[in-house]
Amino acid sequence: MIEKKGLLFIGDPHLEARVPGYRKDDYPQVAIEKFAWCLRYAREEQLQPILLGDLFHLPQDNPNWLLARIIETISEFHGPALPAIHGNHDVRENTRKPNDSVSILFAGGHLRLLSMKDRWQGMVQGRKVVVGGTVWGERLPKEFVGDGAPSQADLVAWITHHDILIPGYEEAGRIRPKLIPGIDVIVNGHVHRRLDPVRKDGTNWLTAGNITRRARSDASRAHIPAVVCVVPPNNASVINDDSIEPFDFESQAGTPWETRWVRVPHQQFDEVFHSHVIDDAEEEGPADGSAFIADLRELTQRKTDSGAGLITYLEQNVSQFDSQVAAEIMRLADDVTESTN
Repeated sequence: MIEKKGLLFIGDPHLEARVPGYRKDDYPQVAIEKFAWCLRYAREEQLQPILLGDLFHLPQDNPNWLLARIIETISEFHGPALPAIHGNHDVRENTRKPNDSVSILFAGGHLRLLSMKDRWQGMVQGRKVVVGGTVWGERLPKEFVGDGAPSQADLVAWITHHDILIPGYEEAGRIRPKLIPGIDVIVNGHVHRRLDPVRKDGTNWLTAGNITRRARSDASRAHIPAVVCVVPPNNASVINDDSIEPFDFESQAGTPWETRWVRVPHQQFDEVFHSHVIDDAEEEGPADGSAFIADLRELTQRKTDSGAGLITYLEQNVSQFDSQVAAEIMRLADDVTESTN
């Protein structure tokens, strides 16, 4: 059994080779450094790192240098088989296919896919811990009983990448938190902001938030990139971030645990993102009444070499149009950005 001092959950790195719209910095380098920091911190504090999905922002066609950097980072700071699940950005379809970049990492043994059948098991300061997972697009388990008998673990944690209906995410949440017998804590990725934990009888639901900020928004401005650590109460080395309330809970086996939030080093929002540009025409309102056109006008003033700002904006907004129109807009945008790369 692996011996650790706690668990460390990494939310949504969204690594890619392009710079998202409105970012001032070298996003590919900054994002991989944040991912490396998480693994390095876990090693220094003897915590087991676990990835909550969306390692990649784009499911396919990631350059070889990015895959090489990810493999080197995992190998240097963790070793093989980093426990993980895949998220919606990791796959082009709702299930993982061989051509998805994350499949290379699973096939090469750099990532280890957690599931109901394949679980991480170890000892955390003398306590037996089990961690399973459910990938994007699959149903959460109704219960966990171990290998055909009630689990004797002191803690059963489950990682997910889903739309969980919790305060602060009502607009998109679909899965209501509830008691899942045998599972003490569910740590969810996918949601790009940290939200308050939810207690549902013996199952506690945590929303990690992402470690990288991609969008220029009020939510992103308020977000503190952090990792979630679950440790026994006597772990003095993992210091909770002062701006986030720690969360204590008791497992269904009656064992006390603490959830602590550790800040990932990052720059201030205004140092990372360009400011919002408003020209005279926008102050008066777009002539045709279209906010969509007004926002596209602003994008022309914040160009990136890759056109990443355009793609990001379209992905977030084309749903307002007819499906055929939306598909044609995205096709034309892909043609334009491909021609500039």
